[in-house]
Amino acid sequence: MRLAEALTELFLPAACAACREAPASGRGLCAACAAGLPDRGPVLAVPRERQAPPTVVAGAYDGVLAEVLNEYKERGRRELAPALSGLLEEAFAAVAEQVPGAVLVPIPATRAARRERGFDHVAALCRPIGRVRRCLRARPRPDSVGLSPEQRRRQARRSLVAVPSRAAALAATGRPAVLVDDIVTTGATLAAAAAALRSAGIAVPAAVAVAAGQ
Repeated sequence: MRLAEALTELFLPAACAACREAPASGRGLCAACAAGLPDRGPVLAVPRERQAPPTVVAGAYDGVLAEVLNEYKERGRRELAPALSGLLEEAFAAVAEQVPGAVLVPIPATRAARRERGFDHVAALCRPIGRVRRCLRARPRPDSVGLSPEQRRRQARRSLVAVPSRAAALAATGRPAVLVDDIVTTGATLAAAAAALRSAGIAVPAAVAVAAGQ
């Protein structure tokens, strides 16, 4: 970050993460943009990947929600985490009614992504909700932009593996896992994660995400 930008952020109120014009409140959004977050309750998404588990999301990846996710994930606006965690918790609550005893298993960031962003953004959103089991590990993988659906599937299958000791511990409890991601598009990542956990003896009846993309 350049010195001028750093000093601006230090001495002036942060701008709203969505409109970037009005001053933000303590949670990173102005009142008008906060009101633009999904408020009609979670909805069922239909990933194109047939092997992906049924997925409940807070809303579509557009408008205010898309801006907030991008600012949180790519620019490190961690003050936005409570709003996003709240939406994720609503989605999980809808699933938990049908899957008693379920735990949350976040899709992990790669080591390179954690180093670049400074944190694991999906795991951080799960933390306030609780019942989190980090049973997956992400191997290095290239950017999926521009890949065909089949290429996305192969890349996802190679990049996500179960952590043997943690997966075995969860399997021993008999509790089902609900996968968690920030955005679901094709569903290839969720399908690969579900396959990795199921191979370790863990049931994966559903997934939740903040948003559903195209």
